[in-house]
Amino acid sequence: MAEATRHAGAKDRAHPGFVWHDDYALGHQAMDETHREFVACVHALLSTEDDHLEHALEAFADHTHRHFGEEDASMRETAYGSAGCHIEEHAAVLQSLDDVRAMLADGRTEVVRSFARALMDWFPEHVRVMDQGLARWLVQRQLGASPVVIRRRLHIDA
Repeated sequence: MAEATRHAGAKDRAHPGFVWHDDYALGHQAMDETHREFVACVHALLSTEDDHLEHALEAFADHTHRHFGEEDASMRETAYGSAGCHIEEHAAVLQSLDDVRAMLADGRTEVVRSFARALMDWFPEHVRVMDQGLARWLVQRQLGASPVVIRRRLHIDA
């Protein structure tokens, strides 16, 4: 069993990881910086050796509580109309995080890797649907205009 777990961990660490993509940019500097940190934390969950996984998960937990707390507070303070489902989505991730922490305490490192892969799948859609609307709302309230995001498009001829 230990050999199978060790092999699974090695396979998971061979995963290409999670990297920032310009499509995640929202045009709200603080949110974009926080999202870059989120991506780095998820990447660490995918790539960190099992012996250091608890530390990586705690760093992710610290980041995520701060990240979601800041967004939730901004939504409440500005009476953001779509706050309810956005805050609920954050709460669901935090509940999953608590569950994963408990399983890691039982030595189940593979659950952390699965959680990180699920976050990789969840994050782009969350940014596109939930956070983009919030960023637009916050920038409009602050500047009276929508955020502008300039993205580089690389065209590679094969």
